[in-house]
Amino acid sequence: MGEARVRRKERRSLGSLTLILSEQDVQALLNMDEVVAAVEEAFRREGPGGAVNSMRTRSTGDGSILSVMHANLSYLGRGGLKAYMASRAGTKFVLVLYDSNTSIPLAVMGADHIGRYRTGAASGVAIKHLYRKRSGKLAVMGSGKQAITQVLAARSVMSVDEVRVWSPTSEHRDEFAMVLAKAGFEATSCGTPESAVKGADVLSSITSSKGAFITEAMVGSVAHVNICGGNVRSHAEMSAGAVASFDTVVVDDLPQAKVEYGDLIQAVEAGAFAWDSAVELSSVVAGRVKPKGRTLFKSGGAAIEDVAVASMLYEKARNSGTTYPDVNLV
Repeated sequence: MGEARVRRKERRSLGSLTLILSEQDVQALLNMDEVVAAVEEAFRREGPGGAVNSMRTRSTGDGSILSVMHANLSYLGRGGLKAYMASRAGTKFVLVLYDSNTSIPLAVMGADHIGRYRTGAASGVAIKHLYRKRSGKLAVMGSGKQAITQVLAARSVMSVDEVRVWSPTSEHRDEFAMVLAKAGFEATSCGTPESAVKGADVLSSITSSKGAFITEAMVGSVAHVNICGGNVRSHAEMSAGAVASFDTVVVDDLPQAKVEYGDLIQAVEAGAFAWDSAVELSSVVAGRVKPKGRTLFKSGGAAIEDVAVASMLYEKARNSGTTYPDVNLV
């Protein structure tokens, strides 16, 4: 009996340890196909009793901004929050994952690459459920850190016939096209946004542009567009007229969209779009709403995506056979 009690105590002790995953650890564990599947399931389950998302909040300091977003995913028995501090020294991301049944913090992990992958994955889920074709040409606006995951996610859900790249700096777009070519894509560096979009079936834009540069004329023949580059109401990648040209407009989180998504906020203010016509991605993925015609997905990043991916990574790390540091945190 004494030994049994000791073993039970040891199991409880091990079960209360918090896993520590560095940014490098997280990056090594990430796989886009797995991330797309986790994000898709989170949107399918979103709603009372399944997954509840809370919109991002920000605290502004002297030269810094702290952003926090959190979600509770009952279907996984997990909840979590992501926090990131932006200052003159850059931006650092951390995610805390909880067991929602025991209240134990299961893991603390770097979350920069989680953000990059889940943003790409959300676009992939949108392509799957809104574009709904198995192949096509992809145009990408932007060549920064998050551009590659837009392409990887598109490949996860369809056959990408060609990637047409534009960004303002020619050296950057040429380098990105070379990276894509080495990854097995047929990639073309384009000198203008118009030339990149010409002939494309799907467009993903993930730039830091403050002013709208994607016009109605530019995207008139594009079947589906992902706009992912901003979550500040004063910034926009797409003009109000372009927003108004789409038959179905979808967002990742409607309450957050009304506060942060400049492309849509500015379209509403211009009288070109109305919030009551917006659809949440969860409703499409769950089959409650059927998209019609040309489709637009505006993504700003939802906490249910972060928590779903973090939960998947936690399980993957625990079952990997690799020893990661852990601590008795609480």
